[in-house]
Amino acid sequence: MKGKTNNMTQNTKICRPMGLVKFVGMALMVLALLGSCELETSRNKKLDGYWRLQQIDSIGTGGVNTMQGKRLFWAIQHKLLELRDVDRKISKCLLRFERQGDSLMLSQPYLYDRENGDKPLENTEILLHYGVNSLNEHFKIDDLTSSRMVLSSRKCRLHFVKF
Repeated sequence: MKGKTNNMTQNTKICRPMGLVKFVGMALMVLALLGSCELETSRNKKLDGYWRLQQIDSIGTGGVNTMQGKRLFWAIQHKLLELRDVDRKISKCLLRFERQGDSLMLSQPYLYDRENGDKPLENTEILLHYGVNSLNEHFKIDDLTSSRMVLSSRKCRLHFVKF
């Protein structure tokens, strides 16, 4: 029996260092993988969020559309803008945007269609409902707080409240 105990003790001593080597090796691989990843964070601050379009002012004519009875939203996160009608009367769209200071540049509009694939928009027919007048639209950020936002382009001024 004494010989068997010595054999088991020797095997245990051998296995412990091997287990430690495997553990350290796995830990190093995980650290290497995590270290190689770069997380992108949004620098949009107050701009990110779910904004309800309250009013569209026409700069050329002085007209005002209070959006009464409509529930249109701009969902802004990182570099992506989603235009959504909660009542589903108007198609949903996706756009890229870039913010530089008080400028907001919208581009690459797509018709949202996850089942068949998003399709690039070729005209502004749908976008007009959301206050976007061109496929590549430039807005000036006139006012931006944690609860409201006002954007203006050459043709219109958009008023939003954060939802």
